[in-house]
Amino acid sequence: MDKRRGWTMIELLVVIVVLGVLSSLAVLKYIDLTRTAMTSRIVGEFVAVRLAAYNYEADNNNMWPAEVGAGVEPPELTPYLPAGFQFNDPSYTLDWDNLGTGGPYQIGISMRTTDARLMNAMVQTLGSGAPYFVVGNTLTYVLIDPSGNY
Repeated sequence: MDKRRGWTMIELLVVIVVLGVLSSLAVLKYIDLTRTAMTSRIVGEFVAVRLAAYNYEADNNNMWPAEVGAGVEPPELTPYLPAGFQFNDPSYTLDWDNLGTGGPYQIGISMRTTDARLMNAMVQTLGSGAPYFVVGNTLTYVLIDPSGNY
């Protein structure tokens, strides 16, 4: 009888294919989990900006921070936000929106991204109905509508 040592080429190829399939599934799951974590981070940032804005408004006789542009933190909100808070990230940009000039306020926080999958994850998490609105690659969280409703 012939004693066989080692593996045949077919056995090695089957093991390599199985390992390849398992590793590709793991990588895809990792990508989904990182996107879910980023979505949770953005939701937390929405909450932080909302609370900072409400605190600013309460301390300043119903006045709101002015619009300063996408990716720029309104200087009025800086003392109310956590240390190191950034409106600009490599994957997305936050924008403080103050559309109320002289009349009823419309206040919101917008998140703009070029990552379509991140936007889809945000819509799945938050929905696309009030107070969240999606237009193209921008998701806006309305803090105060034109009627002054919080």
